[in-house]
Amino acid sequence: MKKIYLLRHAQSAANAGKSSDIVKYANADIPITELGQKQAEQLSMWLSEHVEDVREIFVSSYLRTRQTAAPYVQALQISPIVLPDLHEFNYLSFAHLHGKTFQDLRSRSESYWARDDADFKDGDDCDSFASFFNRIRNVRRYFAEKEDGVYVVFGHGFWIGVLLWQLIGRFSGSPDMQKFREFELLVRPKNTDVYLWQIDGAVESIAKVRNTDADVDTLRDKSEHL
Repeated sequence: MKKIYLLRHAQSAANAGKSSDIVKYANADIPITELGQKQAEQLSMWLSEHVEDVREIFVSSYLRTRQTAAPYVQALQISPIVLPDLHEFNYLSFAHLHGKTFQDLRSRSESYWARDDADFKDGDDCDSFASFFNRIRNVRRYFAEKEDGVYVVFGHGFWIGVLLWQLIGRFSGSPDMQKFREFELLVRPKNTDVYLWQIDGAVESIAKVRNTDADVDTLRDKSEHL
């Protein structure tokens, strides 16, 4: 059996952004905040107490997962592996956001979801929803082929949302953006929430095993730009 501890990164600068703040970072370059650093340290302690015999640690190519992983990586002295398909849903082009306010970002996000076009890309630097959906399937296949054991994966909120959606079967055929959007808003993980994703042959299951609110005060996300 594969036991994969999948968690959302610590609070990022985008998560903490107020409506009047200016968008300064491309999605891949968003750092964690001072609170996020404290969350990362608390998470490292939790993982060290609750997770044993870790084979490998994975991060996305995005800065905030590497920063969140840093205390745990240092504690275990295991070099993290960058998993390309693990990075977050990048559905808004930085060219359209740079220098705009977070309120502008939210308005553009609402327009994106209202378009309801799974193949639409907001720019050359963006995913379509359909391609993002397939990336999660790719990672599922990747871990299904791994050796049995324990893995720790530092990931992202939308990414976890699609995995949950796929595993409980709330779709048929091509992905339905509106149904996913309704689902995602209900289940969105908080920063440093942890899920245990298990793969036993053809059977997959997932359950939340750490609720951040029980361990460290967290500001609720204020931004779509995760």
